[in-house]
Amino acid sequence: MKKSAVVLLATLLAGMLTGCQGRETVVAAQAPQAIAQTYRGVIPCADCEGIEVTLLLQQGGEYRLNERYLGTDVTGDPQQGRWTRTAEMLVLVSDKGEKRYFRPRDSGLEMMDTQGNPIQSTNSYRLQLVN
Repeated sequence: MKKSAVVLLATLLAGMLTGCQGRETVVAAQAPQAIAQTYRGVIPCADCEGIEVTLLLQQGGEYRLNERYLGTDVTGDPQQGRWTRTAEMLVLVSDKGEKRYFRPRDSGLEMMDTQGNPIQSTNSYRLQLVN
């Protein structure tokens, strides 16, 4: 168990060192945006027409996420919390401690699975920048 933890830490450290070209790049990539950004898209739903997702990244590192289940009267509970951005990923941590992961794609974001890995599907899990 300890050996696998050491190997995992060493791998993560090596990945961070090889993926960064300089300290300034890492610091700039992790800093919250100076302006608010809103992303919106419709992701697949097993028992509805789709889930309309609206994500507002607020100045100072806070976020709000709303989900509306299309074709139903159901609206998900609004989520809020803190967000951080690395060079490769946007991480949302809700006030309840739940994490969501996204990665930048074109002019938007692509939703990742609960472990931060790409979702293997032919369906679209993308949110587009709307402002």
